Amino acid sequence: MLSYVPADLAGKYSQTLEATKNDMSDDKKNTQTVLIVGATGYIGNAVVVEAVQQGYDVITVTRSLKSDGRLDGTEIVVADVTDPASVAKAFSRKIDVVISCLGCHSGLARDFDEIDYKATLSILNLAKENGTEKFILLSAICVRKPELPLQLAKLKMEDELMRSGLDYTIVRPTAYFWVFDVQTRMIEKGRPGYLIGSGDQACHNPIAKEDLAEFMVDSIVNSERKNRVFVIGGPEVPDNIITYKKSLEMIFESLGKEPKLVSVPGWVFTVVIQLTRFIGVFFRRSGVFSEFLKIVYYYLVNDMRAPGYGSITFKQHVTDASKEL
Repeated sequence: MLSYVPADLAGKYSQTLEATKNDMSDDKKNTQTVLIVGATGYIGNAVVVEAVQQGYDVITVTRSLKSDGRLDGTEIVVADVTDPASVAKAFSRKIDVVISCLGCHSGLARDFDEIDYKATLSILNLAKENGTEKFILLSAICVRKPELPLQLAKLKMEDELMRSGLDYTIVRPTAYFWVFDVQTRMIEKGRPGYLIGSGDQACHNPIAKEDLAEFMVDSIVNSERKNRVFVIGGPEVPDNIITYKKSLEMIFESLGKEPKLVSVPGWVFTVVIQLTRFIGVFFRRSGVFSEFLKIVYYYLVNDMRAPGYGSITFKQHVTDASKEL
């Protein structure tokens, strides 16, 4: 039976998430073989690091052996996840758990369906044939209000997994810190911070990749996370509960600069989306940019508050990031 932790009950469930974080079975931990797909992505690579640190036998799938050391400690299988025959090589031996961090971060509508649904579904089917016991899926909080192709593809995949017969855990995280890193680099170079409208339309408690990776890997043996969907965000503390405007103010502060904010009216942003969409009929790059802008706009105007987990705050992240610039 599906057990769902809703995002609008963030405060009530934050302590529950923390309390279950270390509920593990020592006799199973570190003895299982874990296959991680999407292993070179922002979250996927953090999951790889966490799984290796916890001592699992980790297999990673990548399109190239040029991983710059990011897959150290794993058995690397070179394969194309969009080709079931190719990725089947990763299932040449018994796989106990699959963790899928696959995701298309930019593209046309059909590209999201190809990766977030079709490619992930083929891996689920291979897992079933292999006798895999559990499948952990990285989804996204935005599927609770599906308006975009990315969200629809993820919802279809969630449904396939729930009906697969495998034990599963589905994780729907809120925003990641990297979303704000582009603005940090621009502000460091002397540019202003850009807002849509007031910048206060939506509230987030973003989650660090390390905290999210810990939650996902711990879900391998945490019995209380079996066959459940978790909506998860970062710590529910003032340094991590932010609007987009507040996030920019924190960035300016971390860089020791006076805030310089420029507001772009929402209607202007919408016009740009529609214009690039039209041009995209003739030029793919413009169409991809239009889809990207749709996702950006969605996150800027929709609340992404979620039950809190972990310890790393946004303020801590931008403070550390500013020291590296």
